[in-house]
Amino acid sequence: MAKGKAALAVILAAGMAAAFPAAAQERRASPPSREAAIFEFLAAEVAAQRGETPQALATMARLARELGDPQVARRAVELAIRARALEPALELAFLLVEMEPESTLGRDLIASLLASRGDVAKSRETIDHYIKASGDKPLLFTQLAYYFGKYSDKAAVLEATKTLATGYPDLAEARYAVGVAALVAGQQEVAKAESAAALAMKPGWAQAAILRAQVLKKDAPGEVIPFYQAFVAANPDAKEVRLQLAREYAAARRNAEARQEFKAVERLAGTDPQVPYAVGLLALQLEDAADAESAFRRALGMGHPDSGAVYLGLGQAAELAKRTDEALDWYGKVEGGDWVRAQMRIATLIAKRDGLAKGRAHLQAIEPRRQEDRIQMIQIEAQLLRDAKAWQDTYDVLTSAVERFPDSFELLYDRAMAAERVDKLDVLEADLRRVIALKPDYAHAYNALGYTLADRTNRLDEAWELINKAVKLAPDDPFILDSLGWVQYRRGELGEALKSLESAYKARPDPEIAAHLGEVLWKMGRRDEAAKVWKSALNEHPGHETLLAVIQKFQP
Repeated sequence: MAKGKAALAVILAAGMAAAFPAAAQERRASPPSREAAIFEFLAAEVAAQRGETPQALATMARLARELGDPQVARRAVELAIRARALEPALELAFLLVEMEPESTLGRDLIASLLASRGDVAKSRETIDHYIKASGDKPLLFTQLAYYFGKYSDKAAVLEATKTLATGYPDLAEARYAVGVAALVAGQQEVAKAESAAALAMKPGWAQAAILRAQVLKKDAPGEVIPFYQAFVAANPDAKEVRLQLAREYAAARRNAEARQEFKAVERLAGTDPQVPYAVGLLALQLEDAADAESAFRRALGMGHPDSGAVYLGLGQAAELAKRTDEALDWYGKVEGGDWVRAQMRIATLIAKRDGLAKGRAHLQAIEPRRQEDRIQMIQIEAQLLRDAKAWQDTYDVLTSAVERFPDSFELLYDRAMAAERVDKLDVLEADLRRVIALKPDYAHAYNALGYTLADRTNRLDEAWELINKAVKLAPDDPFILDSLGWVQYRRGELGEALKSLESAYKARPDPEIAAHLGEVLWKMGRRDEAAKVWKSALNEHPGHETLLAVIQKFQP
């Protein structure tokens, strides 16, 4: 056991001796031999099975301290909880944290045990005792947010954290703990000051850098990527920060840079299968089939926990490379949560290769495992028909499905969208109002009905109310912001419409949003800007019907 762990073990031994005198009497000057330890462990297990829990706990607690074995410590905590000996359980949980600092079990146990004791102040006093006794104070401070995690009063947690940190003004981890608590409590200025202090004290500390970036994200989101770039340039081996930078690139749709950064993380991470899996997903986005296949195979070789997701990725890579038979083989291996998506891809490939009827026949031959799967099979068949622009057939399939599953909000929503294509606006409205009744928090139902009323009727006040409801439910959804911009445009509020549509297009450069944004710009007399938006979107999405229609309308 390391020096810090040994120091804490002495404190805990004293606490356990008070609770279980027999344990103190049996304590040895040196650890038992392997054979003796195994014998005592088994004897304690037998005692626990006989209901002699205090005796079993005393032995397990002593063995955990003497051996420094996390497995024995975990068993000792379990016995202490069973015996409702919460103080010994807490002491052993802290011991477990120092034995296994990366494990979530010990810190989760501490959080639960502390929450069971009462208010934040009591927990603060308990944690203060362990911090003072610990030989690894930085570790306990970095995990402080987890220990207080069960308390809902985040302001009280912040005050408790400040109190605990008061005695350690020169400890970066203490300042870090206050910064995390402040960020969670919404105290942005405190979080900003404490995160900066922690990073100044330990300039190469990855956790402090990540906290600093999280604070920046609230105040100046545009500075997050440059901050991470500068940190990585100074600390190229900072794996955790490079991983965060890769995710930020991906969120910003800077896929090439994200892939490059994930590859750098993979070189540092070694055996984490999630990293090459992320590389594969980004390679698919960049339409690099060879790199995607290579990355997914690496993920598979490293034992990725969700092989079905990897098989799906390999199928997509083969499909991208136009190796249809290979893609079908990979998709056929998919089980678990991605099974339905795999069936959709199989049906789509069969439809492309052998005709729409064969694709539909594949779907209809599948024996769904659950009602949810049956509904999804119908949705996939409808999607095949939509892809073929067979609008009436799409509507008919979904109408038949709604008759079988009248309370399926998914099928009702899909039929409403199909009804719009065959000019049955009365069906669309009835279906969407039924969806809203079934699922009142489903933002897209309000959005779809509001947008249709704004686009196809003069019922603009109703459209406005529906879309505003959708905005309240999903304020950052770019398609809902697009609808908001469109109803504002139809109401003659060009300035507000432009703001909404620019926000939507920045979040998601979708061709339909581009069509709307360009139309508003055109109406405002900013025709060069409108043409630029349309041209850029058309380069990315050639042949898009809505985009082509609006360009033809204004630039015949």
